Amino acid sequence: MSILPCRFASGSIALAALLAFAPLSASAATHLETTAFSFDSASPGRADALVADANGATTISLLGARDMFKYDAENRTGNGPYDNLYQGVFQLNVRAGYKITGYSLMGTFSGEHYVGQLPTGTNENIMPLDWGAAYAGAGVAIRADLPATGGAVPPLSHTTVNLNGTQGFTLDSGPLDHAGLLNLYVEGSAYAERTHAEWWYLDYGFRGRDASYAKIELSRPLLLTVYTQAVPEPHTYALTLAGLALIGGALRRRRRLAQRAAHTDSSLKG
Repeated sequence: MSILPCRFASGSIALAALLAFAPLSASAATHLETTAFSFDSASPGRADALVADANGATTISLLGARDMFKYDAENRTGNGPYDNLYQGVFQLNVRAGYKITGYSLMGTFSGEHYVGQLPTGTNENIMPLDWGAAYAGAGVAIRADLPATGGAVPPLSHTTVNLNGTQGFTLDSGPLDHAGLLNLYVEGSAYAERTHAEWWYLDYGFRGRDASYAKIELSRPLLLTVYTQAVPEPHTYALTLAGLALIGGALRRRRRLAQRAAHTDSSLKG
């Protein structure tokens, strides 16, 4: 089975519809205030928490994603009621005097994968009943819309298949220069299935089995980090330019006075 971590092309209309309520914060699951922007989630019932907000970097923990990015083929009843699909829609309203210079999504997948094996060897008189098989895969993607300019940040994605152990990932938007509203979309899924290897011992008359394992999940919540920078207001630019002009004028006057003094001194000596 293939994992499709990025389905934005077919799902953009549905995702955009989640943002088509006004005001967004009236029915959002999470509303956060940060130094440079406000953050609203359009995913009811999911908790998102502010982790850090300093030095131009704001980190938000997408707690709800961890409950949905998991699948254990051995214990399907424990996989949760969300069909192992996560869709997060977030609205960032950048404050006046700030701009977004980039964002990143960081996470860690952990998994177990083992394919059960039939016995081998010339002394094994068996009849195969089922061949072992196992699959576990997950994927996550992020993209952004820039309503003020009509632009978009292309989707970034990460997938993992049949993981044994842990695997970290970071999806980085690269440099941005954006002020105003920004819509973020995070989506992903996880799935696992397995079949045990089973056989019949013809000489002894009983069944044998070697269990297969397939499991994939997020080890910890996804971390969304938004990078921002202060932008001087127009009147601040004007004051700065005026101040520079005054300083420049004063330096020029001092230079002229110094030149005149030097000229006068040389004339007296002559």
